[in-house]
Amino acid sequence: MRREFISKIRIRFRKFQKPIYDLAYKYFHYKRYRELTTKSKLKERMIDIGGQKICYHISSTGTKNLVYIHGLLDASFGFRKVIPHLSKDWKLFLVDVPSFGKSKLPVVKSLFQINLFAEMIYESFCNLDLQDITLVGHSMGGLISQHIALIDQKKHTPRLKKIILLSTGNAPHDKRDHVKELLFPKNRKDVSRLLHSLYYKDIPEPSYFIKNTLVVGWNSPAYHFLAENTIAKESEIFFAEKAKEISLPTLIVSGEEDEITTVDSMKQLHKWILKSKLVLIPHAKHAIHLETPERVAQEINQFGLEHENNQ
Repeated sequence: MRREFISKIRIRFRKFQKPIYDLAYKYFHYKRYRELTTKSKLKERMIDIGGQKICYHISSTGTKNLVYIHGLLDASFGFRKVIPHLSKDWKLFLVDVPSFGKSKLPVVKSLFQINLFAEMIYESFCNLDLQDITLVGHSMGGLISQHIALIDQKKHTPRLKKIILLSTGNAPHDKRDHVKELLFPKNRKDVSRLLHSLYYKDIPEPSYFIKNTLVVGWNSPAYHFLAENTIAKESEIFFAEKAKEISLPTLIVSGEEDEITTVDSMKQLHKWILKSKLVLIPHAKHAIHLETPERVAQEINQFGLEHENNQ
């Protein structure tokens, strides 16, 4: 009887767990967005692209347009640690990729595709009438940025001026299945393993509750739809050598210890993009924007502003 009673209690508790963790995950996002609006003084703006809205956080000052596109399991607030070290010349546009953060999408599997995300974000550039853009993308955001660059080059009046790719995706990973398991943690142990792959030092060690919250938040149907669609269209999404078509000045920045987007893959991308420069940050892994924000900002400022002045 006692065992049955305990078993029933556990079953009932599990029913309440997910709503609790969902709520905690939303609160986590709320705090991060609040940091953008209060500490960084960015203003939230929803951009309508024909029935679908894309969320931006935009600075009120600056004259040179810098757009940031975040990576998987992240949102626009992932750039928060870089912002204080950026030049005041930048006018910032931090975008939530469709289906991430505040850029909600209907839960329809066919919508969750990297190439569609690129098209929707580019359309939002048009609606904002952005010109002379320095486009910064981290990880998945870097892959989206490459797609956007190829879209832009076909236009009569291009909008992009430069691209900065941080720990970017490009070609299919040699250990695809391993990376997929890494990026979709199923339990607290997997969360720890992922964090150890993102950070070289000062690795976060969340509490039991926070780890469970992240497991729930990082295993939404949207993320799994995106993973399935990406694998199904791998050759189209990870276009690898097609990066040779990118003609814009490009900066590639990566951590020397990155296991997700490896140094070898960054060197190959550097060879493919003729007008590219490669910078490797020592003692850093994949989350360079969080682990070495000052160095990342320094590279963005130097390439985006000083390089421009030398032309």
